[in-house]
Amino acid sequence: MRRHTGTLIMLIVVAVLILGTRGSFGLFISPWEEQFGVGRGLVSLISATGFLTYGLAQPIAGRWLERWSPRLVIGAGLLLVATGLVAAAVSSTIWMVVISIGLVASFGTGMASLSALSYVAGELVEGEGGMVFGFLTAGAAGGQVVILPIATVALGVSLKASLLTIAALCLAGAIAVGLRVPDLPARAGSELRTPVSEMAKQPRFWLLLLPFFICGYTTSGMIETHLIPFALDHHIEQATASAALATLAAFNIAGVLLAGGLTDRVNRGAMLGWIYLLRAATLLILPLISNATGLFVFGALFGIADYATVPPTTSLTRTVFRTGGWAVAIGIISAAHQLGSALGAWLPGVIFEAYGSYSAAFVSGAVTLVLAALLSFLLSKTTTEPAGISIGV
Repeated sequence: MRRHTGTLIMLIVVAVLILGTRGSFGLFISPWEEQFGVGRGLVSLISATGFLTYGLAQPIAGRWLERWSPRLVIGAGLLLVATGLVAAAVSSTIWMVVISIGLVASFGTGMASLSALSYVAGELVEGEGGMVFGFLTAGAAGGQVVILPIATVALGVSLKASLLTIAALCLAGAIAVGLRVPDLPARAGSELRTPVSEMAKQPRFWLLLLPFFICGYTTSGMIETHLIPFALDHHIEQATASAALATLAAFNIAGVLLAGGLTDRVNRGAMLGWIYLLRAATLLILPLISNATGLFVFGALFGIADYATVPPTTSLTRTVFRTGGWAVAIGIISAAHQLGSALGAWLPGVIFEAYGSYSAAFVSGAVTLVLAALLSFLLSKTTTEPAGISIGV
């Protein structure tokens, strides 16, 4: 792994940029409402469209990564993100923002997504997969710790300034990728490609995909999009709400590093089940919170179980589809995550407009997480695991 340390660091930096940018969009919901004079349901359509596009791009990026240099695919993705952000900064209607953020920038985030970065890292480094995926996911989780405060400070100047600042960071990242990320070893290009129809015949494919769909619904869709508006509705200041979201992201880092270390040693399906149950319990706390202290406590608890699902899910996908082109498999499974994220971004906004509260949405998230846990425990019975600690049920 040491000879690829520089490249892995660069991939982590890209994860920070991409997921930090993606996770900052919730900060712009209220400013977009004010700028365009529209309701939260319509503004939520930006995130919902973005998650769908983000998801669609990931299996496409997986296929491209099997054919072309990662510096081309990932670098082009960062350029598209920068372009979409600049276009959003000068948009005069909400529909222009839907196109620039929901389509252009979000397709770029899909090309340089965590699934794409994980594939590149996995092809460069044999063994130690759990820790590598853990470090990458920690970078993604840390993206909000880095990008969200920068975006918040720039938002104090104007919405345009905030969007342009993030765009400049993504442009710098694209240049760095072009200079630093190497081609993959020849074996990656010669890997057999399993048709999607064959993947879909495997029960383990669905036992990975369905829980990850629910994962997206409850995390990047529901919480990352609506936590700040939820806080503002409870008269918590925007800077405090942003700090609570950054706290969630900081605890994400601890959670994914722990999950990455355990992934190579424990029953990965059972670990996923316990993570989903912990997240469900934490989500039920949120409707009871009405002050800043409670919001920070929620951020810490939810953060531990937030991105922690990614290392074991990625590792399991690699195990199941290693001989058949796992770049596309992880892209499709990640696309399901974004489909769930789209639902999680849109539906709570609709529920809020109908009832004036997010409580029903948060409860729905907890219920679906219990289902995800049950499916993951079932997956644990069907997959060969590394020797080591047992946490099965």
